[in-house]
Amino acid sequence: LPAFASAVREGADMVELDVRRTSDGEIVVLHDATLSRLWGDERNVADLDLVAVREIGRGHTRIPTFREVLHQIDVPMMVDLNAETVEGALHEVRQADAMARALFVTGNVAALRRLRDLAPDARIGLTWVEQEPPPLALLRELGAEYWNPMFRLVTADRVADVHRMGLKVSTWTVDKPRHMARVVAAGVDAI
Repeated sequence: LPAFASAVREGADMVELDVRRTSDGEIVVLHDATLSRLWGDERNVADLDLVAVREIGRGHTRIPTFREVLHQIDVPMMVDLNAETVEGALHEVRQADAMARALFVTGNVAALRRLRDLAPDARIGLTWVEQEPPPLALLRELGAEYWNPMFRLVTADRVADVHRMGLKVSTWTVDKPRHMARVVAAGVDAI
């Protein structure tokens, strides 16, 4: 939560986050499936209930629930989900009356199809890591608003093709200024 609040203070237009499901069905905000990288704990978040997840960390360095983030951070959110979190993440977004500011993204096409079935009004972005761009028919089928490729896959021609469809392009993880300059020059809408 402090990191998201800091991003908002610094002028971020949107924050990106990943959601995971605990064993008791709570949706929490954490990038990794396990606690290994940040806490040296090999356990999988999916094997822990919310009480156990709440015991991890100390002070402000804790794993927040998605509900807490939705209620404390009021900018648009790019919600990176997986097949196990579709229903729970959608429920939390609806409960927070945040559908208009939630953009759901994943490279899991089946999860996006499930989301589209459950929520015709959901904003969708198709995350992409393949060398070849996605079939434009797939973006249309999903009712995608964004194509979300890894930054190395961004070219001006690909961005132009997606823009001609009336869609936007976001890209990730762009850490170096020279890469930022390249994707901006290619015409992406968001980094």
